[in-house]
Amino acid sequence: MKAKALYFLKDDVISMGRMVNTSVEEMASILKGNPTGSMSLIEEREKKINDYCKKIEETCLELLLEKETVTQKDIRLLVSTIIIAAKLERMGDHANRIAKVADWARKEKVNVPTEMAEMASVIHQMAEDILIGFLEDAPDKALEVLKRDTAVDLLHDVLSQRLLADLGDQDKAQAQIEAQFLFCTRFLERMGDACTSIAKRVYFIATGERVQ
Repeated sequence: MKAKALYFLKDDVISMGRMVNTSVEEMASILKGNPTGSMSLIEEREKKINDYCKKIEETCLELLLEKETVTQKDIRLLVSTIIIAAKLERMGDHANRIAKVADWARKEKVNVPTEMAEMASVIHQMAEDILIGFLEDAPDKALEVLKRDTAVDLLHDVLSQRLLADLGDQDKAQAQIEAQFLFCTRFLERMGDACTSIAKRVYFIATGERVQ
């Protein structure tokens, strides 16, 4: 397999990942009520992210079907990259959904639970590190990402319990707002899960072993 083809494939994954992580960063900014956080930029990136995902999948399948001899690591890379691209695409979708709720809250001057912004900040760092791990073929970086998922899960559990406990004591309008935040919290938790899944794939590509 030509090294050039793999280089361009990895470059596409990094480009896609950076777009996703920029959307995560904008989402975090909107969750904090920052007026500079841009909903339009997130929406503009969504189609580009989806197009990247399709392109990467097609490239991986084409390379797998080539008759040229490939190494086991090449095969791990190509199969795992299809999964990584799908996970990144899903993260972009979640960032868009969460940002829409946060943008509405910002415009209506509704306070967003601080834990949501904290979760978003951790996810932003996780996403940044998995891209470095993928680019540098660094299993140690992947393991660092896995450790951070505990923080996301903890914030998710704390906030979910509080929102659920408050639902019964709110009027209908407030209960609907709390329910939207509850859904967003779940989406954030799934984004953390996507980062850990990608990190495990990065580790597998580099070592040929599964993370226990």
